[in-house]
Amino acid sequence: MNSLQEQQTRAALLFRLLFTTPGGDGKLKTADNPFLRQLKGLIDAFTGNGNEASCADYFNEIYRRWGDRTQGELFSALFDSFTNAGIIPGQAALEKKDDLFLIGETIAFFEVLQSVRDTLPDSGVLPGARELFSSLKEFMAPESLLRAIGQADRFLKGRVFRFIGNRFVPVKADSAKPVEKFFGFPGVRSSFQDHFKKYSSGISNIPLLINSLPGYGKTSMTVSYALAEENIVLILPEPEALEEDWHALMEPLTARKDLKFVVFFDDIDPRSVNWYKFRTHVGGAFTLPDNVNVVLSANYEFPPSILSRGRRVSFPVFDEIRCMEMVEDFLLDFGLKSLPGNIVSLIAADYTEEFGQHKFTELSPRTLMRYLNIYQKNVNKRRTIVEIAMGPMITRPDPELFYEFNIELMRSLYGEEYIKNLLKERLKNL
Repeated sequence: MNSLQEQQTRAALLFRLLFTTPGGDGKLKTADNPFLRQLKGLIDAFTGNGNEASCADYFNEIYRRWGDRTQGELFSALFDSFTNAGIIPGQAALEKKDDLFLIGETIAFFEVLQSVRDTLPDSGVLPGARELFSSLKEFMAPESLLRAIGQADRFLKGRVFRFIGNRFVPVKADSAKPVEKFFGFPGVRSSFQDHFKKYSSGISNIPLLINSLPGYGKTSMTVSYALAEENIVLILPEPEALEEDWHALMEPLTARKDLKFVVFFDDIDPRSVNWYKFRTHVGGAFTLPDNVNVVLSANYEFPPSILSRGRRVSFPVFDEIRCMEMVEDFLLDFGLKSLPGNIVSLIAADYTEEFGQHKFTELSPRTLMRYLNIYQKNVNKRRTIVEIAMGPMITRPDPELFYEFNIELMRSLYGEEYIKNLLKERLKNL
């Protein structure tokens, strides 16, 4: 076997070791990563196992698509390889045989890439493409290699990520606010706090199943209470990942034993979801890894087969009583030591009056907070409402208004049959 044949064999073996896993069908699988697909094409072209495309073609294409990001994509793929092997680059120990072996094989792969580059023809290669992988020689020492791979950790870029197209994209959590700024619903807030604290401390990772009518704060409350625990990273996948991309989503998270993830599927419709993969991997044939917690949020009830696999948090209906509870909490947080006269009921009544004037489209915690925020900015409105509250007139929010709005909302969401069953239950309770 000549030197070139040895290099070709070595290239194929190293790529298989670093970037493939055996599937259940007896075939090797490469991660669903556009960069790795092109890198595999390059190695196949070098070893003669590919199509008619040459190494020069792949160098040109990699350069056109990735350019200066090529090295970053390579180190990102290597980070996944290390973590899939149970090695966190920042925690790797040079005295461990497995760690040293993978480090050595990675350095050998860098040497292969440089050898492939040296075989490029004198013409037909873009100048920039010819320079690809030339700087890998800076990472031939184990310490510098581990440092570079560790810096490719995607989760160093933030604490909140969307999962789109099988990639984790960092985003800003615009809806996050201090948990102290949520008002009313004390039982619900207590459940959220208890759930995420237990998960953060390693006590439990049972899924959290949240439902309520629209506008109650399911999304913002989940985001804020999850991020209130400093060791939690929040993942926001598209609803379709429950059915189609479960493995692509969960595998990179499962490999990161050094982190805790909350995977938040927001605003799903439980009636149309194919629950097969969820039931299989949550309380079915498999169990969720300890470092992953799934949270589901919906405007509808979850089916019994799903509720049995998690912890249910259901918001009570927003009525005049809960409206006044939220107003009272807001005023106390605003700094009022004592609440003058009937100011709570007066503010709640004014809110419902503005709803009647079509200044809001719904009676909900969302629009109430929008209304209350006006008091933070408008001194005259604060002064006026306090003066009125000190007077003899007592104004209260209209309970019938809340009742009629909630019934119509439930009818539009759940149908007439739901309303009939609801009324039957009320009659039974009488």
